[in-house]
Amino acid sequence: MSLTGKTLTSVMYTGATKVVQRGLGMISMLILARILTPDDFGLVSICTLAVFLFHAVSDVGAKQYIIRAKTIDDDLINTAWSLNILIKGIIWLAFFVFTPEIAAFMDKPEIENPLRFLSIILIVGLISNPGIWLFSRNLNYKPLFKIDITSKVISFVTVLIIAYFDRTYWAMLYGLVLQYLLPSIFSNFICTHKRKFRLSNIGPQVRFSKWVVLNSLIGFSRGEGDSILVAKYFNLEMIGVYSIFKSLSSMPLTQLINPATDPLLATFSEAIREDDFQPYQMNTVLLLLLSLVVPITIMMAYFDQEIVLLMLGDKWVEHSYIFSILAFIMIPGVLFKVLSEYVMAEGGYRPIVFYQIFMTFITLTILFLIIGGNLKEFSQTRVFISVTNIVIFATYFQLKYKLFKFSDVFLLSLPLIAAGAAIMCIIGLDLKENYWLTRLILGCSLFSIVYSLILLLLVYLNRTRYECKLFLSYIAVVKNFVRRKGLN
Repeated sequence: MSLTGKTLTSVMYTGATKVVQRGLGMISMLILARILTPDDFGLVSICTLAVFLFHAVSDVGAKQYIIRAKTIDDDLINTAWSLNILIKGIIWLAFFVFTPEIAAFMDKPEIENPLRFLSIILIVGLISNPGIWLFSRNLNYKPLFKIDITSKVISFVTVLIIAYFDRTYWAMLYGLVLQYLLPSIFSNFICTHKRKFRLSNIGPQVRFSKWVVLNSLIGFSRGEGDSILVAKYFNLEMIGVYSIFKSLSSMPLTQLINPATDPLLATFSEAIREDDFQPYQMNTVLLLLLSLVVPITIMMAYFDQEIVLLMLGDKWVEHSYIFSILAFIMIPGVLFKVLSEYVMAEGGYRPIVFYQIFMTFITLTILFLIIGGNLKEFSQTRVFISVTNIVIFATYFQLKYKLFKFSDVFLLSLPLIAAGAAIMCIIGLDLKENYWLTRLILGCSLFSIVYSLILLLLVYLNRTRYECKLFLSYIAVVKNFVRRKGLN
């Protein structure tokens, strides 16, 4: 098979794996939220944060090193495997010995035994066959797809069965361990590589590993730093509330927007290489994405209680205001995703890394300073910092690349204007007297119709702009596609 064919096949398998894993993970979370309590989710959140922090430190990038190596042999593979198990073994031992201190630091003594159990995740790599890395190197993702899907399905079913009969947080802990343990076990059935402890020519791998560990720690701090502060300074119930609402509010971004924007880096890179990139392309991408994200955000914020009731059950409604606040992180997230993809397409990896390190430090410092307040204030500050961060990054972006004009601000504000007008119409209808499910369905339906009509009207009135012409042409394509499907 040609390289192009292998690449397309690999993308298909990895994409399918993500869809199944994320889908089952989402279903599992929504079911468990109705069976378990916020305290259960809070305890598991603390344990996973602690374990995955150490997991980030122990990730020496052995698989990545094998994939990027120009030539490989058994000694190279065995050295990568040996370094991997050596570091993971040391990190696990340190974690296991100092578990009481970790529990004391978090001021949660009840997490000591769950922490020790969950630490199995840190050492499952010891039983994995390093030959599994060669499948990724050779773009042969079909065996990996089978292993990952089988492991996820088994852990999914196990979690639900245990949760149904036991109804404690241990169901989630067993599921997490199985999700990491099973692929390591299955690797020994499809790989024939004979493992030997080797540390020959280890220098290049150690130098490579330092950057992998640093990158993992930066990514972990950026994504979970706020959750660590919540885990340290709030009670189990509030930790569980913040954890599950953070996951729920980010679902449209992680499940829909991010996968849809994955090709942006390749698209921007190709246009830049061909010296064919035009500002209208950036504006069109942003207009399309904001047209999706802004109304979703507004609906999540306004119908917070109804959505929480539908997705999680009545145990979580009391704190649904946290969900409505965290929903607004999506808009800065989308903007940063698009702008950073362009910066990386221009070869600006270093500015992105430095920016994320600096902003992560600033974000965690500010959140730490206001930690004495309640969870509502903490969440509001988190959103405010996200908005401030994207304003700073957008300013840098404009000064560096000068792609935007002042009139573009109005263009990109059209979804916000349409969403504001639509939500005012819904407020005016006063649906509070209706049953919550009726209120949710009727309100979201009316909002979507009014929003779409107003947005299309605004875009049509600005059709002299090429971005608006493209937007309307895309709508026409979607309309024709739906019509053809309806006729079939």
